[in-house]
Amino acid sequence: MSFLAKLDRARTKNNSLLCVGLDPRADRIPARFHGSPTMLSDFCREVISATADQACVYKPNLAFFEASGSAGIAQLEQVMEIIPDDIPVILDAKRGDIGSTAQMYAHFLFEHLGGDAATVSPYLGGDTLEPFLAHEGKCIFVLCVTSNPGAAELQFVAGDSPMLYERVIEICKRLGDQGEIGLVTGATHVEQLKQIRTAYPDGPLLVPGLGVQGGDTKMAVRAATANGTLPAVFNVSRGISYPEGDGDFGELVRAKAIEYRQAINDALAG
Repeated sequence: MSFLAKLDRARTKNNSLLCVGLDPRADRIPARFHGSPTMLSDFCREVISATADQACVYKPNLAFFEASGSAGIAQLEQVMEIIPDDIPVILDAKRGDIGSTAQMYAHFLFEHLGGDAATVSPYLGGDTLEPFLAHEGKCIFVLCVTSNPGAAELQFVAGDSPMLYERVIEICKRLGDQGEIGLVTGATHVEQLKQIRTAYPDGPLLVPGLGVQGGDTKMAVRAATANGTLPAVFNVSRGISYPEGDGDFGELVRAKAIEYRQAINDALAG
């Protein structure tokens, strides 16, 4: 089953456009997980258990596993086994390189880890995206407008040609017949998000930046779904996985997931 078909089933089943990011930071993971050789996967297991009926997709961030070396990669493999089979996985890797190097990145993400989709960087040009598209049924989410404050330093620079993020859209549209291609566009840049949705009306969008990063849920949802279609998912990582307050960790995580899922649905409805 292709990523988009799997996503559509999960979205319909859970009535959700919520993407739950899995960013296991050792310095923020609750103390009761510490001391275990599988601390990262134990933490993610509880987050997944608390949110599996609220999410339409999960997004493990590879950096938080890679920081622990081979043990971290082994725990990422465990997390991939823990995520329910009917919920797709976007591997947040932001890979991008030439030729055989890109082929090896793609093999690791899609064949070894078994991801349904992955985030990739277009900075080296359109030909470096093609090795990822060679994997049938998989989807790539290409960095277009990111949610960090420094995004404008490169992505919004104007000159005689289109801005960098606009050129990214052009490349993705050109390659669109080779496979499923989505765009990463941050909720913290709503005007660009509106423009991207207009220029890329039918392609999937991965929208990070809600919650801790300060993106406005209502504005982001309305911008990303302005054409009436639903190929957009909205990621929340720290805002769900590291909830404030006292009480049972799993219950706090679940409450935040319910809150974000409902806020997204409310914005979609209104």
